[in-house]
Amino acid sequence: MWIKNPFLSIIFLLLINQITFSQNNNYRDSVDVTHYKIELDLSDLSSGEIIGKTSIKITAKLADLKNIGLDLLGLHVDKIESKGKNLSFSHKSSVLRVNLQKTITKKDTIELTISYHGKPQKDRRWGGFFITSTHAFNYGVGMAATPPNFGRVWYPCIDNFTDRATYEYIIKTGLKHVAACPGTMLSVKNKPDNTKTYHWKLHQTIPTYLSSVAVSDYQAIKDTVQGISKVIPIEIYINKNEFEEGKKSFVHVKDFLHSFEKAFGDYVWEKIGYVSTPFAGGAMEHATNIAYSSNCNGSLRCETTLAHELSHHWFGNLVTCKTEKDMWLNEGWASYSEAIFTEYLYGKKAYKDYNRKNHKKVLQFAHLYDNGYRAVYGLPHKYTYGSTVYDKGADVAQTLRGYLGDSLFFSTLKQYFIDYAFKEISTKEFRDYFSQKTKTDLTDFFDFWVFGAGFPHFSYETFSVNKSGKKYQVDINIKQRLLESRNYLKTPLEIGFLDKNWHINKFTIPFTGKSEIKSGKFDYKPLMLLIDPDEKMADATTDEYKTIKNIGQIEFTEEFFSLDVKQLIDSTFFRITHHWITPENNNDNIMKLANRYWQIQYVAANNFSASAKLKFDLSYALDNGLKNFRKENLCVLYRKNQLTNWELLDLKPIKQGNRGYFLLPKIKNGEYTIAGKN
Repeated sequence: MWIKNPFLSIIFLLLINQITFSQNNNYRDSVDVTHYKIELDLSDLSSGEIIGKTSIKITAKLADLKNIGLDLLGLHVDKIESKGKNLSFSHKSSVLRVNLQKTITKKDTIELTISYHGKPQKDRRWGGFFITSTHAFNYGVGMAATPPNFGRVWYPCIDNFTDRATYEYIIKTGLKHVAACPGTMLSVKNKPDNTKTYHWKLHQTIPTYLSSVAVSDYQAIKDTVQGISKVIPIEIYINKNEFEEGKKSFVHVKDFLHSFEKAFGDYVWEKIGYVSTPFAGGAMEHATNIAYSSNCNGSLRCETTLAHELSHHWFGNLVTCKTEKDMWLNEGWASYSEAIFTEYLYGKKAYKDYNRKNHKKVLQFAHLYDNGYRAVYGLPHKYTYGSTVYDKGADVAQTLRGYLGDSLFFSTLKQYFIDYAFKEISTKEFRDYFSQKTKTDLTDFFDFWVFGAGFPHFSYETFSVNKSGKKYQVDINIKQRLLESRNYLKTPLEIGFLDKNWHINKFTIPFTGKSEIKSGKFDYKPLMLLIDPDEKMADATTDEYKTIKNIGQIEFTEEFFSLDVKQLIDSTFFRITHHWITPENNNDNIMKLANRYWQIQYVAANNFSASAKLKFDLSYALDNGLKNFRKENLCVLYRKNQLTNWELLDLKPIKQGNRGYFLLPKIKNGEYTIAGKN
C-alpha cells in the first residue's frame, strides 16, 4: 500500500471505537476459511448500495463448535443458509454469529451462504468501499479500524492477516461497465435485463484485505511479459476517457517485474493487474488487481508507487505480516523495493540518490509525524501506517543489505519467498530465519534497528597520517554517539581511505561501543578518511561525494548545502556530510548550537576555489531550536576538527521568512554549524 502523505493523515485520526465483543480474537482462531465465492450486484450505482451473496467454505480448527463467528460491518444480513436450510444468527457491531444446526468438530467442513445488502462503509481515515455515479471499488485496509483489515465492509469473512483463502467473484454490472477483480476472468455474459455478469477466479490464497473489486467503464491494456519461469499476462484497466494518456504511466511495468524477479525470485501469481480509481489518497496492493489513483494517469511521477504495489506480491501478498505490529515487513520492504526498481532501471547512482532522499526524510520528519523516535516494530495502532513503518522500514532494509552484502542478502530473500510462500511471519521469525540462512547472528542488528528507536552516529575525532620508513602510519579514533537511541550499536563499520588516484580503499572494523582506536601501515598515503563511504548504513548522517570537473553550482539537496565552484584546472574530490546530531560544544561564548552540523572534505590542487551556502530553516522541521533568536544573533561556527575549538565566522544570514542561508566566501576542510549567540 502507498499513501499520499500517510504521516500527515495521522493528525486527523479520530479516536478508535474498539470492538466490545468479548471473544473478538477467539472466533477468528476457531475456523479456517478455504474459499470465498462473492456475488455482488453493482448494476445500479446510483443507489449507493450493494446487494451481495457470499458463499464461504469453512474448516473447523476446534472441537465441538456450535456456532461460527464472522466479521461483517455496516451491512444488513437478510438470511444465512447451509445445505439449503436457513440458520439463525445474531449480528452485533461487526460480529456476525451463525448458529449451526449441529455441532461440528475439528477438521469438519461446512459451507455457509450469506445474503446481505446495504451501503458499504468508508474508513474515517483511509480505505473502505466507495460507490460514486461512475465507479464502485474498494481499498482493502481501514487505517482507523481495529483490526485494519477491511474486507468486512463488503463481504462476511475472517478479517485478519493470517486466514488465507481462494476466491471467486461473480459481479453484476451495467451494460457499459466492466468488473475488474483478482485472478483470471473466466467469463462475461450479457443478460436480458441490460446487465452483464463477470466471473473471476483467484487460484492462489490471500488474506481478506487483498480481495478486491472495481467497476466502471474500463478499457483494458492487455499484454504479456516473459518472467523467469513463465509468460505472465498483464491487464491494466483504465477509464475510457483517460485511456490514451493513462497507459503512458505503465511504460515500465515490465521493468517492475524484471527488477523484482531478479531481486526476489519468481512472480508466482496468475497475472499482473492494475485498475484506475478516482481515489486521491494513494494505492492498494490487492492481489493481481492493484488499485491506483487516476491522478497518476499520463505521467511517470507515480511509477515508484506503481512499482511499490507490485513488490507487495512478494512482501505482503506472498508472505504476510503476522500482526499489524509486524507491518514494516510489508510496507517497509515494499518502500525499499522502490529503490530496488530504481537501481535496476536507472543505475546505482539513482539508487543511492533515492535512498538518500528517503533517509533525509526519515531523519527530518519521521519523529515529528509519528510523535517521537520509534522502532519499526510494534508501533501503537495509529502509527501502523506512518512514516516510521514505511520510510524508516525502508532504511532498515537497506541497512540489512549493507550489513549482509548483496550475495547473502538477495539469495536469502529468494529462499525466504520459497519457504514462506502463502504463509504469515512475525518479525522475530523473520530475524531467526535470516540468521539461520545467512549463518549470521542478527540479534544485535535487530535489537538496534528493528526493536529499538533512534540512530547511531559515527564521526572521527582524529585522523593522522605520518611517514614511517617506506610506509605511512595511519592512526584513527572513531566515535559513536546516539540520536535518541538507548544502546550503542554493535556492528561492523565500513571505512574508506582515499588514495592519490582518488580510489577509495575500503576496510571493515568491528565497532562495539563508544569509540574505536585503530592504527595501521599502508604503502600509499591516505588523503581522506570516509566513514560508510557507500552509504550502506542508515545512520544519523546524509552524505555524498562527487568528482568535480567543471566550474558552476552544484546542489547537495539532502545535505542543505550548495557549492559554487569558481576556479579549477584539474578535478576535485569533494565530500559533504550533514550530521543530524548536535555537535559537541567547546565554546562558552555560544548560547545554543543547532542540532546538526556539516563536515566538508575535499582534495584539490592549489588552483581550486569555491564558495558555499549553508542552508537553514527555522520552522518546526529543522532548526526550530533557533527560531527565537533574532536575525543578527544567528551565526556560523567553524572548527578544523573535533579537537579544536569552534571559531565564530564573520558572516551574516541571508534570510527570507524562516528560511535562508549563510554564504561561505571560501570553503575549508573542517566542520561548520549554525548557532544562536549571546
